[in-house]
Amino acid sequence: MTARRRARVRRAHHDPVRVEELVAFLRADRSWREEVAARLVSRLDQRLVRAVRSCGCRPIAHVAEQLDSQACVDLGPGAPYQLAKAVYGHVHLRGAARLRHTARSLRVLGVYLCGADLAQCPCAEALARDPQQVRVDLVVSGALDGAGF
Repeated sequence: MTARRRARVRRAHHDPVRVEELVAFLRADRSWREEVAARLVSRLDQRLVRAVRSCGCRPIAHVAEQLDSQACVDLGPGAPYQLAKAVYGHVHLRGAARLRHTARSLRVLGVYLCGADLAQCPCAEALARDPQQVRVDLVVSGALDGAGF
């Protein structure tokens, strides 16, 4: 007797949000900034947020990429790593999901703190590449909702 394999139910693949669409939405609708400030930034140490703001968003994008790609991350002493620890402490999930949602929240924070052109922002690019994002207007709120902010 041969064993039958069960077919996996495949989720419908949606086209990911394009970076240009996300940047255009973030420039046009400024209410996302108030949402990030109220739900995420207000829970963090403001001295730490100011320290990271002076560094720019690239170090945040680097830390988020590390969190997204590894199961265990050794966070160093720098301000972006301290901010990652603070965000990680607020995410009430376990295991790899906690790391993934911490990375998404850090990317939202990176876009919020980005002083450069959003079209060149690595955090905006990474948020747009996220396969869970299918609607431009839900990228920021979806990332915060998933992390429990």
